[in-house]
Amino acid sequence: MSKVIQRVDKQGEIVERREQIKEIIKEIEDGTEDLKIVAFMEHTTPPETVKPKVIKFQQVIKLLKLLAEDNPIEKGVAKIMLYSPSTGRSRGLTPTMMPGFQYIKAGMQTKPHSHNMSSIYLVVRGKGYSVVGGKKLEWEEGDVFVVPANMVHYHVNTSKDEDAILFDVTDSGLLENLGILEFREEE
Repeated sequence: MSKVIQRVDKQGEIVERREQIKEIIKEIEDGTEDLKIVAFMEHTTPPETVKPKVIKFQQVIKLLKLLAEDNPIEKGVAKIMLYSPSTGRSRGLTPTMMPGFQYIKAGMQTKPHSHNMSSIYLVVRGKGYSVVGGKKLEWEEGDVFVVPANMVHYHVNTSKDEDAILFDVTDSGLLENLGILEFREEE
């Protein structure tokens, strides 16, 4: 049987005991911009637990259609990402992963872009292709494809009458927690 141990911040117990320690810490922190000293990390409070959840696909579709109807940023395209407030700064659905949906109206495409996160896509609906790092990847409903980190890519819906829906999961939560997440639009 395992037992969850509630961690407690013990910084005060160590630092507050001796004035000399407090003075040295203050000197280090005051002499450097944007720096704080942690003298004892083992007992910091754990993050809030991410709760299980179900995202209803039909509701997501309604939202994506509405967003794609009049998108001034990318005509005929909508993208939503899902995150849990319990992940705090990472803004992922878990602390390391963020899922999302892309909706591409018939005959439309996304703008070329790159990011340092990796993405795994599942084609939920439609037919088309993605250009990833200069390589054309044709896809249809049920296919899975990968976009490695830092590769310029875009997605094209080749259908004349059916909208495409892509579901993707990225490691953006991990990169956000490391403070190194980047996103670039290409010309």
